[in-house]
Amino acid sequence: MATFVLIHGMFHGGWCWDKVKAALEADGHTVYAPDLAGCGKDTTPPMQVTLQRWTDDLVALLNGIDGKVVLLGHSRGGLPISQVAEAVPEKIAALVYLTALMLPNGKAAMHMADIGAEAGIELQMGLIQPRPNADGTALIPNEGADEIFYGDCSAEDRAWAIPQVGHEPMIPLGTPVSLSPERYGSVPRIYIETTLDRTLPINNQRAMIAVSKPTEVISFECDHMPNVTHVPELVAALENIAERYAAREAA
Repeated sequence: MATFVLIHGMFHGGWCWDKVKAALEADGHTVYAPDLAGCGKDTTPPMQVTLQRWTDDLVALLNGIDGKVVLLGHSRGGLPISQVAEAVPEKIAALVYLTALMLPNGKAAMHMADIGAEAGIELQMGLIQPRPNADGTALIPNEGADEIFYGDCSAEDRAWAIPQVGHEPMIPLGTPVSLSPERYGSVPRIYIETTLDRTLPINNQRAMIAVSKPTEVISFECDHMPNVTHVPELVAALENIAERYAAREAA
């Protein structure tokens, strides 16, 4: 059985993995879905939340786990998983980017236009328009969360998820990633694209894919939250990845 570490995206916490976590655990896997600092139930002041803090916290988590893990980042969660792979590539069997920011060395989230130009792909405007606060966070109003994240979800899932959507610390988004081919580049990277995504549109995903060149690409025909809307399909994909990469490492 494999060990998965699942990292949430903007405005979310580890709670957004509840369905995926339960399904993977039911199949015998070990799953961690932490709240990043300043997110979910974590109370770290937002001005103390940096990409390095997220990286250090996740490195400490991975170092406390026996063997290698499949490390997945959703959406903005792609930023810290890239830095963790640079820090401890020996702890990671595979990186999985689930409609996530997979940025090349030296780029921050604000540099998407540069990535699109390098890829020769015209970027699309996503629905997400966060409202900045004076405390260093941004907020999506509940009505915005409904459309941006959960427009294709059931009424039951929207009622569960939307009240839990919270503030997002903004400092990490402005921080360029620092990656090397020797460390980060040594880890297999799988990108799961979502072709109907209105938050991180498919052109934007494919620009990052073209520039960052993952090991493989898996395509889901869905919006931005397959961890809520397409749980069986996502679990099957993750178990297949674990079988091919984590099992190979164990052997």
